[in-house]
Amino acid sequence: MPPPPATLPDELLEEILLRLPPEDPGCLFRASLVCKPWRSRLTGTAFSRLYREFHRTPPLLGFFENDETVLCYFSPLSPTSPFFPVHPGKCSLFVLDSRHGLVLSNTIGPSGEPLCLIVWDLVGHRQWRLSLPDFVDWPTFPDCAAAVLCAADGCDHLNCPGDPFRVVYVGTDDDGVAQACVYSSESCAWSPVTSCEHPELPLHVRLSRPNALVGDAVYFLCTQETVVLRYDLFSQELSMIHWPAMHKWKCSYILMRMEDDMLGCANLQESRLELWSMEADTDGAVKWATRRVVDLQNLLPSTPRYVISCTDGFRVFFVQTDLGTFTVELNSGRVKKVSSSSEVIPYTRFYTPDLAGGITPPSTMASSSENVETTQDKHHVGDEKEKCVEKGEDDFDLEENGWEEEAEEEEWGWDGEKAANELFAKGSKAIEEEQFVHAIHCFDDVLESRVLFYGRLSPMCISTYYKYGRALLYKAREDLVKGTTSRDDTGSSKASCSNVKKGDTRKDLDLAWKMLHIARAISENCPWMPMAKVDTYCALAEVSMEREDIDYSLRARFKALAILEHLVEPDHCRIVVLNFHIFLAFTSASKIGDTLPYAVKVMSLYKSRVRKLRKALEDLLAVKGENAPAAEVGSEELSLDNEIDVLNNIFTALENKLKDLAQALLTPTSEASGTHNVVYATPKDASSTLQIAGPSNSMSTAATIETQSSTGIDLETAGQGMKQASAKLISAEPSCPDKLLEDSSPVKGDSSNKSNLHPAARSKVQLC
Repeated sequence: MPPPPATLPDELLEEILLRLPPEDPGCLFRASLVCKPWRSRLTGTAFSRLYREFHRTPPLLGFFENDETVLCYFSPLSPTSPFFPVHPGKCSLFVLDSRHGLVLSNTIGPSGEPLCLIVWDLVGHRQWRLSLPDFVDWPTFPDCAAAVLCAADGCDHLNCPGDPFRVVYVGTDDDGVAQACVYSSESCAWSPVTSCEHPELPLHVRLSRPNALVGDAVYFLCTQETVVLRYDLFSQELSMIHWPAMHKWKCSYILMRMEDDMLGCANLQESRLELWSMEADTDGAVKWATRRVVDLQNLLPSTPRYVISCTDGFRVFFVQTDLGTFTVELNSGRVKKVSSSSEVIPYTRFYTPDLAGGITPPSTMASSSENVETTQDKHHVGDEKEKCVEKGEDDFDLEENGWEEEAEEEEWGWDGEKAANELFAKGSKAIEEEQFVHAIHCFDDVLESRVLFYGRLSPMCISTYYKYGRALLYKAREDLVKGTTSRDDTGSSKASCSNVKKGDTRKDLDLAWKMLHIARAISENCPWMPMAKVDTYCALAEVSMEREDIDYSLRARFKALAILEHLVEPDHCRIVVLNFHIFLAFTSASKIGDTLPYAVKVMSLYKSRVRKLRKALEDLLAVKGENAPAAEVGSEELSLDNEIDVLNNIFTALENKLKDLAQALLTPTSEASGTHNVVYATPKDASSTLQIAGPSNSMSTAATIETQSSTGIDLETAGQGMKQASAKLISAEPSCPDKLLEDSSPVKGDSSNKSNLHPAARSKVQLC
């Protein structure tokens, strides 16, 4: 009997576990699953305390965006995130601030008026609703800013308890007078209002700009570049700070707390990120001192325009460019595109297994709706219910115990459901007719009405999120087709008459990503809808390919494949399609070693499936008889024939790609003279193209692959072509049924049984 494996000393094991990166919370959770001793250690409060003290600075787990359509959307920056993508309530939220693990939001009314404040503890799964200060009387006070902060005595802010907390609210009226007060969760009341005004200029506080907590004071930006509002938490007084005007700043700077606990700011001068610290001169005058200058010219792919925000401790900056918003890590120099929004609110917090009860690790697909332990706590509501009633808000059902779950289906009826269903049907028909703009408008209206009644994370909204995301994806693809160049009769290249802006296409893809991520978060809490989860992951994979995120596309395909393998027979047509997409994704990433096993798997599944389908056709004709009426056997025979055609097209495309890869490997890059072009058009000759169209919400646009060389192509060119082809070559991804709440799981069995095919398999390949 072999001896038991040697175990690491406890001291060495602890040193190893302490060095797991806090930016990816999944590392600790995965380590806790190794064995019971590791689990016991990692879920203990002693290790979590040492872990936070070792790393000191809370990691950046993600950020909030104030999107025009999806207000208060959370974008995780790691593949393992335990947080909701949106607030589960019914109201529209506008994020004002985030600090010490808390998020402060304004609830927005139908006319854009603020109704009340919500303090959200993402880790503790708690929220508190606060009434607005008495001086806020919209629209008299159109400009406002607020800050949330931990108020626990002696807290080092590495693991803030969430409660008690304070909220500082500052507003300026039409006359330019600034007023402010602070809310305390311990007293459940606002402090007396304090005010200040400029002797010469009207003051206007800047909304959605970072504020700074330095010592016992919170600083807010004003539109006047030489004035900063300062609220003293100890004396509860509001005052102004005048500082020297910096050359050509144009109010594009942000406030920040420096490492030595001094007030600082950051600004862009051309391509240089300049960090300044505010200091007092020997004569008492305020002056600026340069702390650091970072040249972003060689770090970013596009010219930086302005700084949006930064994390506490200024380790990571969010910089807006012409290509979107990028994070810039000053210490490592790493940059990453994270958004297209210009309003970003970073969220930093340690998330360790002890905070989740040590029970369930976060999903590897950034699950936002599971793995969070519900924590019971009180709601500090004060008199906000009366306040909401006075302002006409009737969608708050305030509860005094625990988290307010609003994602459950209501037991009573809704008068607007019929109208919403009719509008949903119009949007689905518009997708069939390729009128994607009209479809987007329909689903936007349906989503707004259903969210107001059911809540943002209700299963009753999942089909709307899914169809909305699909419509946005199809519109983006259509815009890309219209934006490609064409050739005139002389052979010269000319721009398409359709003036498509890349920025609009990028925004459509980003919004499609958000819609589908919310649908995914809902589906993960609905085990009775496994096919809806598969559909959503497949759609996310398509959007990821359009956004050139091959890694996430592969993860989404693998997730969909793992679920689907438990729902259908092993050689089901959708299994073949998913494996073919994985093959294309690996090809686009030039990972030849990973590509070949999936090519072999697709061939094996193809042969097995086609053999079954042909046997089913023979049995069908034998049972019905050769003289049976055509209508009697037509639909079943057509369904089987179409599926065979699709599989044959996939196999042909696979053979062509393998030939291209083989030629690319045999032909040196320097000798490759050909080019590999991907042209997306509706083919007239279906026999020369690969076309797989869904019945209701699949694009009829097919992909035609043209190789303009007989001598071969280089591997890099093939990879670029495959990256695009993997997203558009096959539009056979599943469509979410109109009634997603119904169980649509297929039953395993012989393929000759019509029920074994997907319920929507009725035309050209009806793959769901």
